[in-house]
Amino acid sequence: MGMAQGNGNILLIGFMGAGKSTVGRLLARRLGLCFVETDDMVTALAGKSVPEIFREKGEAYFRQQEREILDLLVLKQGHVIATGGGLPCDAENLARLKAMGTVVWLRGDITTLHDRAARSGRRPLLTQRSRDDVEALYRQREPFYAQAHLIVETDGLAPDEVVHALLRAVERPSVSPGCAAPANP
Repeated sequence: MGMAQGNGNILLIGFMGAGKSTVGRLLARRLGLCFVETDDMVTALAGKSVPEIFREKGEAYFRQQEREILDLLVLKQGHVIATGGGLPCDAENLARLKAMGTVVWLRGDITTLHDRAARSGRRPLLTQRSRDDVEALYRQREPFYAQAHLIVETDGLAPDEVVHALLRAVERPSVSPGCAAPANP
């Protein structure tokens, strides 16, 4: 596990339904690390659920809360951190995440992700949008996600298979798909 960058954290990014929470919990258990979910931290800070925050205070307020959470996370070492889908979609947030450890994009097909996210019923950005709008949101976020240190494909894989693929990618980052050259030449 010595290959993780920064503070030895592994930060999972990706769209709604990518499995960041499920995979993050399994990965943390497998590695004997603590697991942290930024959405859980925001709800603890605000004393409200994510849908309540969106409904009562709006998305801008939620994004500000996420930035405050990053201030707390910067002190963490040896954690698996699952981020909310929109958190890394800001250049400053993404740079901060990359400085905290190895950022891994759990990439999947938008149709699969949409269907998985819709099943949870707790996605304010999903319930307010048509399927086309959700696809447009995914396309808008993709360039941010693509800047991750590593990309792990999730299509057709069970959560434990994603964990296995992620562990292989962290051990051998040079063979990660989507990386034509090392990130730090």
